[in-house]
Order: sequence, then C-alpha cells, then structure tokens
Amino acid sequence: MPLRTSSCPKMGSFAGRICQPNPLLPIVLANVKRVLLTATLSLALGASVAVSHAAPGSKALQDAVPDAVGAGSQTPEAPKVRNKILLIPLDSRPAAGQFAQMIAAQAGSKVLMPPYEALGRFTTPANVRKILDWLDAQPMDEVASMVVSADMIAYGGLIASREYRCEAKDALRRLRLLTQFHEKLPKHVKLYVFATTMRLTPTATKEAASYRLQLARLEELRDKYHRVGQKSVLPSIERLKKIVPPAKVAEYRKIRARNHEVQNGLLRMMLSNRIDFLVMGQDDAKPDGPHIGENIKLRSLVNTLRLNDRVYFCEGIDQHANILVSRSILEQGDWRPKVRVVYSDPEGPQKFANYESKTISESLADQLAASGAKMAEGAEEYDYTLFLNTPKRNPDTFKGFLDQLKQEVDQGFPVAVADINFGPDGTSDPELFDVLMQNDRAMSLLTFAGWNTAGNTMGTAIPAANVYLYARRFVEDPLPREVAKREFLLHRMVDDYAYHKYTRPAAYKKIDEAKQGRDEVYGELFKNVNEFVKTDLTGRLLEIYYTQFKDRPFFAGPNRYRFTNVEGVRVFLPWPRAYETRIEFKLIAEPFPNPVPSPVPAP
Repeated sequence: MPLRTSSCPKMGSFAGRICQPNPLLPIVLANVKRVLLTATLSLALGASVAVSHAAPGSKALQDAVPDAVGAGSQTPEAPKVRNKILLIPLDSRPAAGQFAQMIAAQAGSKVLMPPYEALGRFTTPANVRKILDWLDAQPMDEVASMVVSADMIAYGGLIASREYRCEAKDALRRLRLLTQFHEKLPKHVKLYVFATTMRLTPTATKEAASYRLQLARLEELRDKYHRVGQKSVLPSIERLKKIVPPAKVAEYRKIRARNHEVQNGLLRMMLSNRIDFLVMGQDDAKPDGPHIGENIKLRSLVNTLRLNDRVYFCEGIDQHANILVSRSILEQGDWRPKVRVVYSDPEGPQKFANYESKTISESLADQLAASGAKMAEGAEEYDYTLFLNTPKRNPDTFKGFLDQLKQEVDQGFPVAVADINFGPDGTSDPELFDVLMQNDRAMSLLTFAGWNTAGNTMGTAIPAANVYLYARRFVEDPLPREVAKREFLLHRMVDDYAYHKYTRPAAYKKIDEAKQGRDEVYGELFKNVNEFVKTDLTGRLLEIYYTQFKDRPFFAGPNRYRFTNVEGVRVFLPWPRAYETRIEFKLIAEPFPNPVPSPVPAP
C-alpha cells in the first residue's frame, strides 16, 4: 500500500590532561594474559559492584580474545543477513540519527534516513509527506527493519510534538498509514517504533524564555498536590499561577492531552501485530509531574491489552534510534548479550539522575532489555562489563572503581563505559576521562558515552557494545568492524567530552557577550559562533586522534593494522544554538608494517 500524504595543534590544559601513551606491551604477552586471566578482578568495592564472574575459558572471556588468537573458532554460523535498516529519526540532530548509523556500521549494517532537508530544523517541522514518499520508494529486499519515530510521523518531530499544530485524529491517521504500509511488506521487514511522553518543560525558545521554567515548576507541584497529596506546596502553586500566563498553561495541558490520546491509539494499533516492538520514551522529566500519571495510565493499558512483552517504558528519548537499531541487529542472529554492571558508588543504583523519573538501576534495566541485551545475574557468565559512573559518586569507592576499570581494560577484557556523573555544565567526569586517556585505553574500550542525560548515555553505550560484539560473532569481514568501533569511540570522546568541556562554554561566552539569549542564535552571530566551533573542535579532534589513535596497532582478524590519517573532517552546528554539534570524519587504516629485520653480520 503506497504512502502518500598537519601537525597536532596545541590545546593548552586539554592537551595537558591527555597522558602520552606508554610503549605497547609485546602482542604475544598481551594475548596470553587475555586468555589466562580470570574475570574475578573485583577490588572489594562492596555493594558498589554488581558482579557476575566468568570462569577462565568461559564464553565471556573467549569473546574478549582478539581475532588474532583464532577468532574463527568463536564465530558461529552467520544468520541470513539483511544489512539495511530504514530509520525515520526523531529530528535532524546528530544524536537522533548519526549515532545509530555509526553504531550499525560496526556490524556492516547501513542505516538509511530520509533526505536531511526533509527532517526539519529546530522549530521548523519536518516535511512528513516527503518522508513518507521516501519510505514508499525504498526497495525492501535487503531491509531488515524500519525504526520509526512516532513523533516524526505524527507531528513532524520532537519539537513539533510540543506544539499544537494538528489534532489527535490527524496524528493517528498518519500513524495508521505507516502500519498499513508495513502490513503489505515482506514478512522479514520488522517495524520498531518509539514514541515520546512529553517532557516537563516547554522547548527552550526566545518566546518561551520568560515563563517556561515557572510553568514546568507549576505542573510539577500540581502533581505533588493532586497525586501525592502534599499540601505544603499550595502556597508555591498560588504564587506560580500569578506568574505564568494562563493561556500558556491551558495550551500546555491541551498539548499533553492530545499526545496522551495519540499514545493510547498507538498502543491499540499494536493489537493488529503491525508494530513488532514499541518503546515509550520519557523525555526530560522529574520524579513528579503530569508525566507520572500519564505513564501509569499507559502501563495499565499495556497490561489490559497484554502487550507487556512488546512494549517497554524507558527514560530519555534521543537515544532510542540506537536502542532499536541494536535490537534489530541482535534479533537477526537471535543473540542476547549478557551484561555485568559495575557501579562507581554503592548508592548509585538507587539515585535519581537529573531529568529522569526512575532510579538509575530501573532506567538501566529498561535500556538493556529494550536494546536486546540482558543483565547477567549472580555468577552467570557475561559478554561484557558496563562500568557506570553514577552522579555525585562516593570518592572512597570511586578510587576502587577506577582501579578495577584500569585493570580490566589493560588486561583486554571487553569493557564499555557510561559516565552519567555530569558536572553543572553537563560535562562528563574529568577524573574518569583522564584514566581513559592513559595507557592506550581509548583504543581498547568497547565504547564510551557521557552526554546529556543518564538515559541518553546508557542508551548509547549499551547498543554500541551490543552491536560490536554481535559483529565479532557473526560478521566475517573484521576490518570495517574494528575501524567503525574506533571511529565511534573517537567521536564520543570529542563530542561528549571535548565539546562540552571546552568548545561549548567558549561558544556560549561569545553569545553572552553579544547580549543574546542562548536558546536561539541567528544571523552574523550564528555564523561567527559556528565558525569558531568548527575551528576549535577540529583542533581538539585532531589532538585526541594524534595522542590516542594514530599509529596504534590493532587486530582485525589475524592481521595488524594502524590508523595513518583522519580525513573528511566536518564540524558544524546543526541547529541555531550551540547546545550540540555535528562531527563527521573517517579514520584511514593501513596494514601495520612488518619490522625490518636486522642485517645478519657476515661470518
């Protein structure tokens, strides 16, 4: 059914904190250690470590051994591969689509998206008709799945979902077009959808700057009063009602009611089995607010419709293309990686991260399950370890956490790092990042993430680790996998740390000096800020590349390679603000040169 409607620049203190790499240990010795070492490396962190130990020779350790030590024996029979995924993203930001493309590249999968200009930009909605026409035109023979943002189809993107530009009936009609289209496709094409429970705070725009935070606080306190019965908040509610324009409050509630109606309709569409899997993502929130009651009602409907095995509720929204791309790829091989989790703080699992309405342990469990992975329990074998640095971590247990992290990475164990201990400026933990920059650890990690929110971060690190290890098991060509893994690692280190720690604050300073708000920047000022970001961040990208990746040997199959260059570097601000940036580049790998034999002296 057709759908219609040069040299490394000096970086000052940043470069000073990047330690120069130590000489490489002999490759043979490193490989021997990786085979013989047990997984019982816990350093008595007490309750801060959620541990499952693998015995020597277990599958978890075998998967950690480089391909150079006989990867053929660890590769099961490959599934029938359809290596294309069609992604209709949340919007045009890099986090909504580019990350998923880079993650999937590790398994040789291509994530295809509609034309960039069709995806909209900030407050300009997407061209949904053009997106649907693009989808209708795609050949489906090699397509494994469609990963679709319901908000893009229903409203024209995430920002548009927070505005009242269409009625619920119109949004649902568009979504029904999507499901009817999927029904006519070959059975092998799965449909994975993610939808948004609206965030507590309206979009940060110049127009909303005078009331948006107060409106969010008003709705948060109203929920505390009506749902929890907390009468002490009544004076604050009355004060805020005098500050926030009543028309804006009414509009906000009208939008929430419409979106909730559309979510209900989307759940009922699942009864026809036209949607294979659905993630209900919670955009930026708190433990109290109207979203709590909305999600309670949605969960109740899921139970009534008996959809529990096909619907997951997860914190965050920007990362769910990553989550569902991971699920799509893993399901092709019918493989679910088991993940051991190590926390930086014994109290970390029960904390609430900023902008989230669940505890960290609950949020993590949801992200794992939705991605296609599962938590390793007790002494169960595991495929990789996720080191999770939680907010306001305990300094006493953090030292042990870092020691354990260093030992496991240095000994070749499969390790992913998710840093959700953000500073006031949203930057990852400098002490943790410095450890990752030492001893060639940047080349050895499965992945690293530390951006925006806990859900965003976990929902990036977990899919990246899942897909890489899937590729080790099932994908025959190892070089693209190893290059793609390190491209995403470099991308995350530059974007998640260097940009937010150094470049973005300097960009904001330029905006502030011009006495313009940070929410929206246009004209000559935007041009100047964009040029600064391009120049500054390109230098920082090259700094990390030269100190952490260039000429470092790595295995792909039985062969050694090294990175000799980084090409196609492109940096720009995708939206009229400095909050996020887009970074593009390619790492160039060449065979590692064999050592020149010493001349044999004549007898």
